Amino acid sequence: MEINDTFELLPNAKMLLSSLRSVGYTEETAIADIVDNSISSGATKIQLYFDWDEKRILIADNGRGMNKDELLESMKIGSADPAEMRNQNDLGRFGMGMKTASFSIGKKLLVITKQDNIMNNSEWNLDHVEQNNKWEVLIHSDNEIEDYLESIQEQMDFNEWEQGTIISLSVLDRLIDYNNLEKSKKKFYKTIKNIRAHLAMIFHRFIEEEELELSINKNVLQAWNPFVRQNPATMELSKEELFDGKSEVYIEPFILPHKNKFGNEEEYKKAGGPKEWLGQQGFYVYRNRRLIVYGTWFGKFKKEPAYNLARIRLDMNSESDFEWGIDIKKSKATLPVAIEESITQIAYLAVERSVAVYNSRGVYNRKNTSNNTSLKYVWEQRRNAVGNYMFYLNKKHPMLLKLMQELDDETKKELKTYLSLVENYSPAMLSGVIAGDDMATVADDIKAKDILNLKEKIAILKDLQYESEEIYEVLAESPEYAYLKNELNTIIGEN
Repeated sequence: MEINDTFELLPNAKMLLSSLRSVGYTEETAIADIVDNSISSGATKIQLYFDWDEKRILIADNGRGMNKDELLESMKIGSADPAEMRNQNDLGRFGMGMKTASFSIGKKLLVITKQDNIMNNSEWNLDHVEQNNKWEVLIHSDNEIEDYLESIQEQMDFNEWEQGTIISLSVLDRLIDYNNLEKSKKKFYKTIKNIRAHLAMIFHRFIEEEELELSINKNVLQAWNPFVRQNPATMELSKEELFDGKSEVYIEPFILPHKNKFGNEEEYKKAGGPKEWLGQQGFYVYRNRRLIVYGTWFGKFKKEPAYNLARIRLDMNSESDFEWGIDIKKSKATLPVAIEESITQIAYLAVERSVAVYNSRGVYNRKNTSNNTSLKYVWEQRRNAVGNYMFYLNKKHPMLLKLMQELDDETKKELKTYLSLVENYSPAMLSGVIAGDDMATVADDIKAKDILNLKEKIAILKDLQYESEEIYEVLAESPEYAYLKNELNTIIGEN
C-alpha cells in the first residue's frame, strides 16, 4: 500500500518508566546487571556499599570512566543496538541493564564518572519524570558532587582512583517500606547476604581467572565455583564442542564427589551452593564467562537427589544471544534447537554417572562409575545442520576416548576423518532411510562452518596421498555434505 504520511509517536515518559520498573528483576539479578557494566569497562576493582543509615546502595569501579557525551548516551533508555556485534568482554546487549535494574530497586539513579581528571554526572529522578512527564536527566553542580564524594569517602575508594564510575541508588522504595523500617531493616541485611552469595557465583570466573576484586561493605568476596574443582574426587568428563547455528558452544560435564569425599560437613554444605544441592544440579550457562542460568535441566529431567552430583558447564558466546533467547535481565535462556538433542544426550550420560556415584556411598572407581550401557552405546541419532536425521558415532565411548588420549594431534585428525566416513557410509545412511534428499536452505554461517570442516578433511586426505578425483567421489556421495556437491570441486581446488 502507498504511504500517505508519517507521524512520530513518542512514548509517554511517566508511563513507560513506571512500566520498566516491573521488568522482573530480583535484587540479586539487578545488582549483578549493574556490576556487568563495571566489568565491561575494564574494572579490576568493584566496590559495593549497602548503607542502611542513608538508605542507599553505592557501586563504584576503577574502570575506564566516561566523558560527558558517553555518560549521556549511557543514560538513554536503549542505548545500544542489540543486533550490533559485541566485544567478547562486553557483558551487555540491549543498553537497558543499568537503568532498568536500578529502577527496579529505587527511584533515583545518580551516575558520577571521571576520565582524564574530568568529572561528569547525570541523574534519573523518577519523581521528576512523573511530575514533568519528560525524558529529562538532571545534572548537578561540581560543588554538589564534590560534597557528595567527600561524604562517602570512608565507604568507597573512588576518590583515590584516577578514573572510574560510581553509581548511587537511593529512594529505595522497592526494597524499603519507609512506613515499616523495623521489618525493612531485617530484609535489607538479608538482601545483602543473598547478593553476596549470588555475585560470588555469577562472577566466579572473573574473580578466579582475572583476579577481579569484588567487595561488599569492605569485605572482599571469595569466588564460589559450582564445579568444586579443588576437590580431587571431582570428575571432569570429556569436553565437547557443538555449533548452535551462530557460534561454537563448549560443553563440559562435572560429577561432584560423594558426601563422604568431603573433609567435613561445612565443606559439603558450601559445595551445595546458594540454592543447596537439589537446586544447584543441572546446567550452568555462561555467556562470555558470566554465569547466566544455573541449576536447571531445561525441562529435560526432573530434579532427583541422585542427580545432585551432575553439573554441566555450557559456554556460549554473546553472538548467539538470540539463538539462546537471552533476556534483558540476563537471567533466562533456552537451549537452541540446533544442539538441543546433543546436549540432552550428554546430560543423560552425566545423570547416569551421578546416580552411580551417589549410590556408591563414596566407594567408587572406574568400574562402578561407568554407565552400564556405555559399551553398547556405539551409535546415536540426531539432526544434522540442514535438519535431516543422521546416525553419528558416540564420541564419548570409553574405548574411543582412551584411544584418542594415546594419539598425537595429527593422528587424531586422521582418525576423526575416518570416523566421519564411517558415519556417512553406514548402510542406514546409504539406504536413504535416515537422511532424505530434501536440499533444505542452509544458513550462511552453518554452511561456512561445514565448508571449513570439509577443507580440513580434504587436507588430511591429500596428506594421505589421495587424489582430488577420488576425494571428490567420496565426499560427493556423503549424505552430510550432499547439499555442497555443486561446490565441492571448487573447495577441493582451493585446498
